[in-house]
Amino acid sequence: MFFGLFGALVLSGCVADKRPGGDSLQTGRAVAASPSRQGRVQAKSGVTTPVRALEVPPKPSGKTDGSNKEKAIAESEKGERAYRNGYYVSAERHFRAALQLYPRSIHAMTGLGWTLYDSDRPDQAFLVFQNARKLFPGDGSVRRGLGYLYFRYGRRSEAKNLLGSLDKERWPELANIEYGLKEKKLRRLPLPQIPRNRKGTKDKSQDRETAGLLEFLRTPPSDTETVKNRIPDSLMEVFGAVPSNEKRKTSRTSPPRSRHPSLDTMAKIPEGALVYDDSAIWVRTFRIDRLEVTNALYAVFVRERGVPKPPFWGGRRFMGPHLPVVGVTWHEARSYCRWAGKRLPTEAEWEFAARSGGKEILYPWGDEFIGRNAVFGLRPDRGGPKPVGRHPGGASEHGVEDLSGNVWEWVEDKFRAGEGGGAPIVRDGTTYRTLRGGSWVNSRWALSIFGRTGDLPGRRLPVYGFRCAADSP
Repeated sequence: MFFGLFGALVLSGCVADKRPGGDSLQTGRAVAASPSRQGRVQAKSGVTTPVRALEVPPKPSGKTDGSNKEKAIAESEKGERAYRNGYYVSAERHFRAALQLYPRSIHAMTGLGWTLYDSDRPDQAFLVFQNARKLFPGDGSVRRGLGYLYFRYGRRSEAKNLLGSLDKERWPELANIEYGLKEKKLRRLPLPQIPRNRKGTKDKSQDRETAGLLEFLRTPPSDTETVKNRIPDSLMEVFGAVPSNEKRKTSRTSPPRSRHPSLDTMAKIPEGALVYDDSAIWVRTFRIDRLEVTNALYAVFVRERGVPKPPFWGGRRFMGPHLPVVGVTWHEARSYCRWAGKRLPTEAEWEFAARSGGKEILYPWGDEFIGRNAVFGLRPDRGGPKPVGRHPGGASEHGVEDLSGNVWEWVEDKFRAGEGGGAPIVRDGTTYRTLRGGSWVNSRWALSIFGRTGDLPGRRLPVYGFRCAADSP
């Protein structure tokens, strides 16, 4: 069923002409064409994988063997492919093999760290990220992994130093961690403590609750600012599916949930020209979500407005609170943005943000394709979108992430055919709408900034999501 549902999308590719509205109709389901700019600028195939590791590897004695480094890169790439598809045992094996060949590979270190994190071995992941930070203090992936884990251990000041803020809308993973800690406390399970030994085994003193963790788990004061920025910890909380004794404990002290996500965490994009070979579009200053809209944020909208739940919330691969919401139609995405005091971005705004203010680049991070910067190439029957905020290296100059890969993003514009922006594509009286950016199921050639496709506005696919934009004051 999965293949039948959106196999046409996978096969059709989805990289289109360089100008908004410049495509030709290929199939009844999704529309795409090849980017003319690919003929002028070829993306280099240097691959850097999303990386992560366990202990500080010993410094190599003498000169590094160049052949070993090349073999390590190949092993790390294999580990990345296995990690993205959820084959954590295989991923760990390849990342460790890469580190044996080249102990200072930051790609293999962070790859191993995230593999351990996502396979529920946070104490080992903490030691990996902690040691990787000693070697590569500026690496964004290391900072995020270590920041999330410090937050898990109740070390909020360290987490804030690494992440910049503890805003759960900006870092949805924090809400997921906090919910897990509350579940532990409710069930009287030992709360996590920072591992102390060198080999990454669990600390034997986990049964002692530190004062810091107790303070961290207290319900925050219900002042105006806290209420304003409150987002749910999980989908269970949004719909009231929490144990009754937890309800009794928190019903009087918990602040009310926020109706709307904050506009303060949006990226501000200055005005400028979106230039093409023979024309230009002037884009006025606007704001755009740094991250794709998550399930946790969309769940508040579902509860408040009584709209249908996305159909893929029934599947384990698509319902995590910090995953981008998928299976929403163009109409629903538009309604959510209006409810949140925002709007869908225009196609020109989306591309202008992806091109870091209109630069002549192929990907949000530059001209060279870097595999670790995007979520792509996963199996339709096994893969799925990944948590937002995991790919700092793939961000645009203004800090907007996942513009390449993870999920296709609805934009406001009609989908037009033809090099110069021809007539909108219409099927059975309904006008197609545009999506940008490629998804977790597409291959790398769909991830170009110029990648675009179109579909019926009522279509629901597990590769369709969105983010919002807003006018700047």
